[in-house]
Amino acid sequence: MRTIGVLGCGRVGFPLAKTLVEKGYKVNGTARSYDKILKLSESGINSFKYVVDKNFNTSLFFKSLDLLIITIPFGRSDIKSIAFNNLISQLVEIIKRESIKKVIYLSSISVYGHPNKLLDEKAECKPNSPNGIKIISVENILNSGPFKTVNIRLGGLIGEDIHPIHSISGKVFNKGNEFVNLIHIDDVIGIILKIIDRFPKENSLFNAVSPYHPLKKDYYTLIAKEFNILPPKFIAGKKSNKIISSEKLINKINYNFKQKNLLLNL
Repeated sequence: MRTIGVLGCGRVGFPLAKTLVEKGYKVNGTARSYDKILKLSESGINSFKYVVDKNFNTSLFFKSLDLLIITIPFGRSDIKSIAFNNLISQLVEIIKRESIKKVIYLSSISVYGHPNKLLDEKAECKPNSPNGIKIISVENILNSGPFKTVNIRLGGLIGEDIHPIHSISGKVFNKGNEFVNLIHIDDVIGIILKIIDRFPKENSLFNAVSPYHPLKKDYYTLIAKEFNILPPKFIAGKKSNKIISSEKLINKINYNFKQKNLLLNL
């Protein structure tokens, strides 16, 4: 496997594509703006201007790929449900046409909804948001294709410059009695590299959430101190025992999480 396509070089896709180039892979990447395309090219990535619902059938991005990695979650798209399903089905047809044999899709734990319990990959999905409903639809459509698909259900993303604390700092927050289910971008990339090295022989599903689950009120108080910003103002809210388990990922591909404490210097 030498040529990898990263569909969507955003906050995960761009560092992923750069890492793959450093590992010696030939990498195709997509972006929506010409400024971003230039940035990709400067990093050694074969760059293509690509807008999801505009040029599926005409883009040369898909040519001669051994593996396609889809980092666009699709859930936030404002395309209506029927048109949306047709769009993803069209993507499957392109993958078939170009004889791409392996696909990785970065899905989301939003497909589970809000059950109050420990959740592994065998748990029933009951998405209760438009995003979650669309994302589980993407998983199902990709799984129906004549290629091997690995769906990776990501927790909330964090990184050095990406963290939910910035959006809730100083604000009233009523979810303090819920557990965090987050993952660092470094671990997302590490997991993808592991899967590339030992790609499953059948369609597979993995939860990808750091095995560190403090209560949000405790975690966000500490992380606000780390960032030297105002913590949220916690008010009483329902307690939730929702925890996403990544045990399958840890045991199946022997993955060891790099960012266990999620940017806390403990």
